[in-house]
Amino acid sequence: MGKIGWRTGAAALAMAGAASAHPAAADSQPARTILPVPAAPFTGTVAENVLDATGFAQAAIQAPAGAPNVFLMMSDDVGFAMSSAFGGPVPTPHFERLAARGQRYNRFHTTGICSPSRAALLTGRNHHNAGVGWLSDVPAPFPGYGGKILPETATIAQVLRPNGYSTAMFGKHHNLPSNERSEAGPFDSWPTGLGFDYFYGFVSGDSDQYSPILYRGIQRAEQDDGEESLLDSRLAEDAIRWIHNQKAAAPEKPFLVYMAPGSTHAPHQAPADYIARFKGKFDAGWDLQREQTWRRQLAMGIIPKGTPLTPRPAEIPAWKSLTSGQKAFAARTMEVAAAQLVYQDEQIGRVIDELQRMGQLDNTLVALVIGDNGASAEAGPKGTINELRSMGSHDESEAWMQANIDRLGGSMTYESYPAGWAWAMNTPLRWTKQYASFLGGIRNGMILSWKGHTAHPGAVCGQFSHLVDIAPTVLEAARLPAPQSVYGVRQKPMDGESLLASLASCDAAKPRTQYYEIGGKAGLYHDGWFLSGDDGRLAWQNLPAAGERPPVQWSLYNLDRDFSQSNDLAAKEPARLQTMLDLWKREAARNNVLPLDHRFGMARGAAMMRGSGRKHFDFWGKDVSLPANTEPVPFARSFTLAADLRLDSDTASGAVMAFGSRFGGWSLYLDKGRPVFIAVRSTDPDEITRVAADRALPEGTVKLTMRFAVDRPGGPATVTLSANGAALASGRLPTSMLMAAGNGETLDVGRDLGVPVTAYRSPQGRIEGDIAHLSLDFD
Repeated sequence: MGKIGWRTGAAALAMAGAASAHPAAADSQPARTILPVPAAPFTGTVAENVLDATGFAQAAIQAPAGAPNVFLMMSDDVGFAMSSAFGGPVPTPHFERLAARGQRYNRFHTTGICSPSRAALLTGRNHHNAGVGWLSDVPAPFPGYGGKILPETATIAQVLRPNGYSTAMFGKHHNLPSNERSEAGPFDSWPTGLGFDYFYGFVSGDSDQYSPILYRGIQRAEQDDGEESLLDSRLAEDAIRWIHNQKAAAPEKPFLVYMAPGSTHAPHQAPADYIARFKGKFDAGWDLQREQTWRRQLAMGIIPKGTPLTPRPAEIPAWKSLTSGQKAFAARTMEVAAAQLVYQDEQIGRVIDELQRMGQLDNTLVALVIGDNGASAEAGPKGTINELRSMGSHDESEAWMQANIDRLGGSMTYESYPAGWAWAMNTPLRWTKQYASFLGGIRNGMILSWKGHTAHPGAVCGQFSHLVDIAPTVLEAARLPAPQSVYGVRQKPMDGESLLASLASCDAAKPRTQYYEIGGKAGLYHDGWFLSGDDGRLAWQNLPAAGERPPVQWSLYNLDRDFSQSNDLAAKEPARLQTMLDLWKREAARNNVLPLDHRFGMARGAAMMRGSGRKHFDFWGKDVSLPANTEPVPFARSFTLAADLRLDSDTASGAVMAFGSRFGGWSLYLDKGRPVFIAVRSTDPDEITRVAADRALPEGTVKLTMRFAVDRPGGPATVTLSANGAALASGRLPTSMLMAAGNGETLDVGRDLGVPVTAYRSPQGRIEGDIAHLSLDFD
């Protein structure tokens, strides 16, 4: 594990930057290793009646001379072989243009899943070392698994901002524990608490592209009922607006812009005309597509000559084994995913084009990380039109899935493609997202571009590289050292190494050690060799919360000669296998990897869903919203909801309380005065239950009560609606497992934000009247 690989001259450059900000402070803070940089001592005269100062006014800290702007982008769930910049079938001309100006890295690595990759990127530390060994949604009480970036591993924004940079983030922030996503905070793990002056985006694992729940800073950005552009376009538009304003106010001040689009994570959604461009393009299936991509990669030099194409895992069906209906559905899902990546490429291109128009691009270090992990197979062999409905059970009706082919990519589906396409988008590598044990989960394409610093523009560099290298690269470009202390907290050393030298001279034989671990799947790279430890769990499976730990199978590969990890040498190299295993154990202990937890999804989140044991909840007013996946969790157990309403008329409409979205959840609402409860497991009509009163509530003050009585935990339920103590309606639900679908969805009082549970007569389901008080009591 290296430090920033430059020293000679850097301290002098940093000293020059510090001196330009505080002429008298050059000796006190020559290297900016303590942040914020302490104010220079006042050397003038202070007297009661003397107004002519002989000292100087405190000036803002300036960045070192020559420090560039930084544009950093990391997309989501884009496999190594999806973008045309790395031989994939999806045309991404703007990525290709940046690759032609800079350099592609074909041995760049991520962690294997969302939150850990983002922590490693932002901090320059290994993900467990930074406290984010797993998804931030499900924190655990172990040092490597708190789900929050640690104060002792400051982000690159926390280093650049006190060194004279403006900092802004746009898009996905998945480093925030779910119980810290409300207006109660705390806010230290929000982007604005991690060094970003400005944030516009979402704070969960994924987002609907049509109806996202977004924030500016820590405040919810209210939805515009007329907003029609997709999320990636909104992010690009806001980034351009911010850059215009930043350069208008301080044209010489460099910026850090970090863009983290949620695409191509599920839901795969894109404009219809973009989807139409790919009609029929994937009808031949994933087996042939993978072979075609492999041949392109060989011809382009993306992969070394002689690299074999690894075989399809037995758990992923052959394309020819599918029925005609399954083929039609699967082909359309890939058309949508391709369209979404094209749309992303165009939005990133808009920002890059504007930087060029403004004359800023040549002085901007651009780093594009194309995917935070491999392409996702979490929808399983069949794919899905409702990501969270399918996860774990995968019991969606195939007839309903295929009936929705023409709606794929639109606002009425929350889709993800079958595992076969994920495997094809990781060509020629093995397996997919979540596999820290195989390269298909942890190898992604990366492009680094900085005018005047690339010896061979357009080249492909085979030097080992990793997300932890990005922060040291940025610091070297900015002529700044890694700080010893940030806001009074002593810092851990960075685990990465700067890649700037590789722009001038790529060193594919450079020694390096890097461990991997996600959900019990493990790996270790050491000087060209790779140790793989896999537990056999498939990417679309959940293991039970209790039971025997699955055995880990260890294998060994020489990646210097075996780019695609195709030839297991464990039996031939037992001594090396043991040496690598011993090294992995040392790295795991050093980085707080232990204990290993092989569970996933709901099994791992069961403790979070049980909550604190609190049973009574009060809501005051009609504009309350809480994250849907934190307390209270109103499904699978019995509760009583009581609302004190003041209605404008006896035909008032709108939500009383709504939980989740049309893809999963429930809503208690008024329809022209009549109370209605709707339970939704998916958009399939067979999975929607409605309980409605046959008469309206009166105008004025009324107490509406809903009883949700569960037969047994997670079993069927009976819903009863009452007003002022008189029963209005009752109905049976086949299941009480009404999980909120959509990671960013909310529990809302008096409205239904994000993707609505149902269609309301009022905009965003806003109730026509008032809610004085609402209580929720669990049995």
